[in-house]
Amino acid sequence: MNIEIIAELGQGYEGRPEQARLLMKAAASAGADVAKYQLVYADELATPDYKYYELFKTLEMPDEVWVELDRYSKELNIQLHLDIFGTRSLLLAEKIGVSAIKLHGTDITNIALLGEVAKSNVPRIMLGAGGAHFNELWKALEILMHKQVVIIFGFQGYPTPNEANHIARIKFVNEQLGHSYPNAFIGFADHALPDSPLRYALAATAIGAGAKVLEKHLTLGKVMKLEDYESALNPDEFSEFTKVVRECGQAFSKVYNLEDFGMTEAEKGYRKMIRRHIVTSQNLKRGKTILPTDLILKRTSAENVITDFNLIYQKKLKFDIGKNLPISTKDIE
Repeated sequence: MNIEIIAELGQGYEGRPEQARLLMKAAASAGADVAKYQLVYADELATPDYKYYELFKTLEMPDEVWVELDRYSKELNIQLHLDIFGTRSLLLAEKIGVSAIKLHGTDITNIALLGEVAKSNVPRIMLGAGGAHFNELWKALEILMHKQVVIIFGFQGYPTPNEANHIARIKFVNEQLGHSYPNAFIGFADHALPDSPLRYALAATAIGAGAKVLEKHLTLGKVMKLEDYESALNPDEFSEFTKVVRECGQAFSKVYNLEDFGMTEAEKGYRKMIRRHIVTSQNLKRGKTILPTDLILKRTSAENVITDFNLIYQKKLKFDIGKNLPISTKDIE
């Protein structure tokens, strides 16, 4: 299974263009597929009387900075995604030509914004589903039915209690999507604490449940306590995270509707190596119809032997065969 890894940079750039560049470079160096920021305009998020309004103002950067970040992402061969919170940020994301935007869970019932996104030229929508109800999710999918949608479960809880991740929803919603929304699949925003053993295991669990996109916070250094650092990994830790997650994706692999499930050549070799030879459990006479009780499995030095019981049951012997001897195809009719 190919796993897409999003480095969630959030508001960690703190309104500083150079810091935003450093975060993107760290994300690319650590092996992420995507660098994602929150595109903040204070007036899209709050009214002037809100206690964090001025903080949001400090996060604003000129549009030209975001255009330059998009250019830089191409230089680093990493995708740029943006969280948008209203018309202004959506229009800039369109202007830049980003491959995807993310809608926060609070906007899953924001019909007006969902409608604008549906009409936009952004091809892919990350739909935050933390705290969302089933019907809210389905209504949003109906509006976005002509887009590719990645439903992102998981939420930031400072910390998020382990059981609150509720990863079983990934499998449940995957099954419910069926043929109704073939353009949608599932992702998971991992907020395991960076010092917890779950910093890798939680993502692996989500992969097993069917998540194809993983979002994980990245910071330049936890000691710096940049915005959104609480569940973030340092760049070297994030690099290890991407390696572990991709190996988990390889281990999960893909199953096919074939007799051998599409097993790998390595497992086919294992199957051939472990199969013991079919050996007689007693003396057998020519013309006897072979029954299960006539045979046992043992390793022998013989070649061209039979290892599959289905090839020999109910067949007749051409010759007398003594006890404890392997049977080959030349021995049966």
